[in-house]
Amino acid sequence: MKKYILDTNIASLLGSEETKENRKIYEKFYQLDDEDIVMVSIVTLYEANYGLKNSEDKIQQEEIRKNIAFIQKYFEIVPLDLREMEFFADLKVLYKKKTGINRKAMKKNDLDILIASTAMAENATLISDDAIFQKLSDIEPRFKWENWLK
Repeated sequence: MKKYILDTNIASLLGSEETKENRKIYEKFYQLDDEDIVMVSIVTLYEANYGLKNSEDKIQQEEIRKNIAFIQKYFEIVPLDLREMEFFADLKVLYKKKTGINRKAMKKNDLDILIASTAMAENATLISDDAIFQKLSDIEPRFKWENWLK
């Protein structure tokens, strides 16, 4: 059995009209074994809900509502707990040391690192199209990442 966690940029493609990108994701779902588990971090729902509340576009709001409902209906939602704490600190310190990123720029990556920490705590592979995860997987061998959009 393999476990996967969808990053926000992947989960946000689901539950809406068919596109080239979400078709690639669905094709990957069909290739999984029956016992494999696909999950979404609660952080992704936080981000989606912020996008909903921050948008003034009624059409975009409806798309985000559909996406949130789809995620809640079809995926296990992984809550945050203390297991992520050590992974988060380790990843953040390691990323800062290896990249030389400044404190202000580093804060922009906090949610991505939190989602990566959740994947590590769950012993799951994170599915994302975000470049930071390639960097994290290069510097932290315990972190597993795949890009299903390539």
